[in-house]
Amino acid sequence: MPCDLCIKNRQQNILVITVEETDSIRDLRQEIKARVAAEADEPLVFNGVELDDEDATLLEYNIVPDDCPGGPVLHLGGAPWRSFDLECQLPSGGHIKEHVTPETTVAQLKGRITSEVGIPYLCMKLFAGRVELRDPLPLERYGLSGDCAVQVRATRPLYAGPAA
Repeated sequence: MPCDLCIKNRQQNILVITVEETDSIRDLRQEIKARVAAEADEPLVFNGVELDDEDATLLEYNIVPDDCPGGPVLHLGGAPWRSFDLECQLPSGGHIKEHVTPETTVAQLKGRITSEVGIPYLCMKLFAGRVELRDPLPLERYGLSGDCAVQVRATRPLYAGPAA
């Protein structure tokens, strides 16, 4: 099923291309080259991960249609570590995604989670695997990228509302 894909270059210009999930990265690069030959050899990045396997499909990189107008956004000529969506697994079993940079501190991420889902800042610990993330440190210190997830754990039971 065809879907739109946005390609954003370093100058913040956006090119919209219609693709299939089964298209390879090589096919995508050829389409970009046909439209903007000068930039086609630049690195292509999606959600903090460089698309360096030319034979892989868009689906293998989890580049699938989303609810946003224009579809997923790929960065042409950007650095993989520039910014990415970090998946946060909540104590309730749910998930949220927060858009972060490597310079985002753990404390800033906790603040965003507090704002989004209401878990009190002081009742929250974040983990990447078995490693507890410390508040003053930036995410780059832990080597987190767009294909990583962070577990949010409550330090005490959270109030879920009155019993039914």
